[in-house]
Amino acid sequence: MLSSLKQMLLKQKEILVVIPAFCSYYLVTQHLISFELSEGQSMHPTVKDGELVVVQRGFYRIKQGDIIIAKSPVRPDYTVCKRIIHLEDELDPNGNKVPKNHAWIEGDNAKVSFDSKFHGPIPINLIQGRVIY
Repeated sequence: MLSSLKQMLLKQKEILVVIPAFCSYYLVTQHLISFELSEGQSMHPTVKDGELVVVQRGFYRIKQGDIIIAKSPVRPDYTVCKRIIHLEDELDPNGNKVPKNHAWIEGDNAKVSFDSKFHGPIPINLIQGRVIY
Protein backbone atom coordinates (compact mmCIF):
# COMPACT_ATOMS: atom_id res chain seq x y z
CA MET A 1 0.00 0.00 0.00
CA LEU A 2 2.81 2.42 0.85
CA SER A 3 4.50 1.52 -2.42
CA SER A 4 1.38 2.33 -4.47
CA LEU A 5 1.00 5.64 -2.60
CA LYS A 6 4.60 6.56 -3.48
CA GLN A 7 3.95 5.70 -7.13
CA MET A 8 0.81 7.84 -7.18
CA LEU A 9 2.67 10.81 -5.66
CA LEU A 10 5.51 10.37 -8.14
CA LYS A 11 3.05 10.44 -11.06
CA GLN A 12 1.45 13.61 -9.70
CA LYS A 13 4.90 15.25 -9.51
CA GLU A 14 5.58 14.22 -13.11
CA ILE A 15 2.29 15.80 -14.19
CA LEU A 16 3.17 18.98 -12.29
CA VAL A 17 6.42 19.16 -14.28
CA VAL A 18 4.88 18.33 -17.67
CA ILE A 19 2.04 20.88 -17.53
CA PRO A 20 4.25 23.98 -17.09
CA ALA A 21 6.70 22.64 -19.67
CA PHE A 22 3.89 22.19 -22.20
CA CYS A 23 2.48 25.65 -21.43
CA SER A 24 5.93 27.23 -21.82
CA TYR A 25 6.46 25.47 -25.15
CA TYR A 26 3.05 26.65 -26.38
CA LEU A 27 3.67 30.26 -25.34
CA VAL A 28 7.13 30.37 -26.93
CA THR A 29 6.12 28.77 -30.25
CA GLN A 30 2.86 30.72 -30.62
CA HIS A 31 4.00 34.15 -29.43
CA LEU A 32 7.79 34.45 -29.59
CA ILE A 33 9.63 32.21 -32.03
CA SER A 34 8.95 29.04 -34.00
CA PHE A 35 10.48 26.83 -36.64
CA GLU A 36 8.52 26.17 -39.84
CA LEU A 37 9.18 23.94 -42.82
CA SER A 38 8.84 25.68 -46.17
CA GLU A 39 6.73 23.99 -48.84
CA GLY A 40 6.62 24.92 -52.50
CA GLN A 41 8.61 27.03 -54.93
CA SER A 42 6.95 30.45 -54.52
CA MET A 43 9.84 31.99 -52.54
CA HIS A 44 12.64 30.30 -54.50
CA PRO A 45 15.59 31.06 -54.51
CA THR A 46 15.35 33.00 -51.21
CA VAL A 47 13.54 30.24 -49.33
CA LYS A 48 13.83 26.81 -50.89
CA ASP A 49 11.25 24.01 -50.78
CA GLY A 50 11.79 21.89 -47.66
CA GLU A 51 13.97 24.49 -45.95
CA LEU A 52 13.56 25.15 -42.22
CA VAL A 53 12.90 28.82 -41.39
CA VAL A 54 12.96 30.60 -38.05
CA VAL A 55 9.89 32.78 -37.50
CA GLN A 56 9.69 35.67 -35.07
CA ARG A 57 6.09 35.63 -33.87
CA GLY A 58 5.99 38.55 -31.50
CA PHE A 59 7.50 41.94 -30.78
CA TYR A 60 8.09 43.04 -34.35
CA ARG A 61 6.71 45.65 -36.69
CA ILE A 62 6.12 44.62 -40.28
CA LYS A 63 7.83 46.64 -42.97
CA GLN A 64 8.26 46.58 -46.71
CA GLY A 65 10.63 43.82 -47.80
CA ASP A 66 9.96 41.53 -44.84
CA ILE A 67 9.43 37.84 -45.54
CA ILE A 68 6.41 36.77 -43.53
CA ILE A 69 4.23 33.77 -42.86
CA ALA A 70 0.48 34.33 -42.90
CA LYS A 71 -2.80 32.49 -43.05
CA SER A 72 -3.91 32.23 -46.65
CA PRO A 73 -6.75 34.67 -47.40
CA VAL A 74 -8.40 32.06 -49.63
CA ARG A 75 -7.60 28.88 -47.65
CA PRO A 76 -7.58 29.67 -43.91
CA ASP A 77 -6.24 26.20 -43.08
CA TYR A 78 -3.12 26.91 -45.17
CA THR A 79 -0.06 29.00 -44.22
CA VAL A 80 1.84 30.97 -46.85
CA CYS A 81 5.34 32.41 -46.91
CA LYS A 82 5.64 35.63 -48.95
CA ARG A 83 7.41 38.98 -49.09
CA ILE A 84 5.70 42.25 -48.16
CA ILE A 85 5.83 44.48 -51.23
CA HIS A 86 3.49 47.32 -50.23
CA LEU A 87 1.83 48.46 -47.00
CA GLU A 88 -1.33 50.50 -46.44
CA ASP A 89 -1.73 53.72 -48.45
CA GLU A 90 1.00 52.70 -50.92
CA LEU A 91 0.10 52.04 -54.55
CA ASP A 92 -0.10 48.40 -55.61
CA PRO A 93 1.16 47.33 -59.07
CA ASN A 94 -2.31 48.09 -60.49
CA GLY A 95 -2.14 51.70 -59.27
CA ASN A 96 -4.66 51.22 -56.44
CA LYS A 97 -4.01 52.23 -52.84
CA VAL A 98 -3.49 49.35 -50.45
CA PRO A 99 -6.31 49.65 -47.87
CA LYS A 100 -5.71 50.53 -44.22
CA ASN A 101 -4.47 47.54 -42.15
CA HIS A 102 -3.62 45.52 -45.31
CA ALA A 103 -0.42 44.45 -47.04
CA TRP A 104 0.41 43.51 -50.63
CA ILE A 105 2.39 40.25 -50.58
CA GLU A 106 4.19 38.42 -53.38
CA GLY A 107 6.44 35.40 -53.72
CA ASP A 108 9.97 35.90 -55.02
CA ASN A 109 9.31 33.33 -57.76
CA ALA A 110 6.59 35.22 -59.64
CA LYS A 111 6.03 32.45 -62.20
CA VAL A 112 4.57 30.03 -59.64
CA SER A 113 3.47 32.24 -56.75
CA PHE A 114 -0.22 32.55 -55.85
CA ASP A 115 -0.22 35.90 -54.08
CA SER A 116 -1.74 39.38 -53.99
CA LYS A 117 -1.60 39.59 -57.78
CA PHE A 118 -4.46 37.06 -57.70
CA HIS A 119 -6.31 37.68 -54.41
CA GLY A 120 -5.45 41.31 -53.67
CA PRO A 121 -3.97 42.72 -50.46
CA ILE A 122 -4.33 40.71 -47.26
CA PRO A 123 -5.44 41.97 -43.84
CA ILE A 124 -2.39 42.37 -41.62
CA ASN A 125 -4.11 40.36 -38.88
CA LEU A 126 -3.50 37.28 -41.08
CA ILE A 127 0.25 37.79 -40.69
CA GLN A 128 1.56 35.33 -38.09
CA GLY A 129 5.23 36.19 -38.02
CA ARG A 130 8.36 37.44 -39.75
CA VAL A 131 10.99 35.06 -41.10
CA ILE A 132 14.29 35.98 -39.45
CA TYR A 133 16.44 33.11 -40.74
